[in-house]
Amino acid sequence: MRKSFLAVAAALVTGVSLASPAASAGPRDVAISVTRIGGDTGSAQPFVDRFLRYVEGAIGWPAGSAKGSFLTTRKAVTAFVAANKPGIGMMDPPLFFEMRKEWDLKPLMQVESKDLVSPRLHVVVKDPGIRSLADLKGRRVHTTLGDYPRYLSKVVLGGQVDAGTDWQLKHVGQALKGIRNVLRGDADATLLDDEQLASARQIEGGGDLRTIFTSSALPAIPVVEFGSSLPPADRDAFVKAMLAMCGSAAGAAICKEMHIGRFVPLDKPALDAALTRYGQ
Repeated sequence: MRKSFLAVAAALVTGVSLASPAASAGPRDVAISVTRIGGDTGSAQPFVDRFLRYVEGAIGWPAGSAKGSFLTTRKAVTAFVAANKPGIGMMDPPLFFEMRKEWDLKPLMQVESKDLVSPRLHVVVKDPGIRSLADLKGRRVHTTLGDYPRYLSKVVLGGQVDAGTDWQLKHVGQALKGIRNVLRGDADATLLDDEQLASARQIEGGGDLRTIFTSSALPAIPVVEFGSSLPPADRDAFVKAMLAMCGSAAGAAICKEMHIGRFVPLDKPALDAALTRYGQ
């Protein structure tokens, strides 16, 4: 599972960590940060390269004209975008929402995946004395959304809590770390999706975990354009190639190792509803 996970994460992010700015800069480069199942830049690079070679072949771009790497933190992605000005991105919804205006992100399509997407999130606790979000005021909440307090507050929690001020909010790199911290008593709550919660209940002591809040449906992973640096013909060709990729003979294998079910047209009503909650 770990190897497959790294393959997915790797294939999902194009960026700069392993390449010099001059080598990777360009509108055909892709900045991707999809982190639900983890991964690291070095292990991901071979899968990124396979993904990019498929894109080039499907569109007719010269071999090696698109470059990228897997970026695992908000800090790394932000530094790459500032230095290299990519034209395309694939990123977790919190990053998209919080950087949408600054980076002039324009959604092109979205990703369907049972492994990469969290359709909803639960606020999970162990302490029987914590029964509501209000009971978490001043408490320690460790979550993979710790770097995105506004998205957490507005989109996930529906504006019921200002996570950045009401909670002692801490970012953790993986959901499992948040679970373990709650079970050990090092944190009072964490956030898990359905699959993560089911797995957590199989851990020793996991039977004591309880859900005190469940979010509404959450946005999918968007594939985006940065500004307008990518020529329209390239953008349209990229979208067409991605929508067909996972159903093609050559693309299906790459999608599978990336844990992508398929690329699909943007669900604009759902995205707009989430943007309304977030506050444009």
